[in-house]
Amino acid sequence: MKAKTELRVVIAKMVTPLKIQACERFLLFLERSQLPVLVKRIYTPNMAKEVFHISLLQSIEEEFEHNLAQQLYVSEAAWTAVKNAKEELVNQINTTFDKTDDGTDVALVAQALVALPNPFIDQAIVVLKKEFNEI
Repeated sequence: MKAKTELRVVIAKMVTPLKIQACERFLLFLERSQLPVLVKRIYTPNMAKEVFHISLLQSIEEEFEHNLAQQLYVSEAAWTAVKNAKEELVNQINTTFDKTDDGTDVALVAQALVALPNPFIDQAIVVLKKEFNEI
């Protein structure tokens, strides 16, 4: 029995840093995915509208995929919150581009995106912070 308890302590010591890292990486993903931050990083003047659209989605997808394995170290609630935030972000971007005419200036699209709130990202950040504080 004592050996099992000692093993659990050793495992907890090994897994705790991984849980902390997962929370940090997902938080960084969410912060970098905030539309004002994302648009600032991707947008360049005179960028083609289609290129801007694809670049935004590609950036989100690459960062998300880069952190995919971190789901092993967070709760199902935290993972679901991160996934939902990402999916809502993609939906917001696609909807914004779908609502604009082909000739719309990309700068106006960028402004529209920056003005959009994303409560799903805010909610996911709250869930991750709560999870971190429980570690």
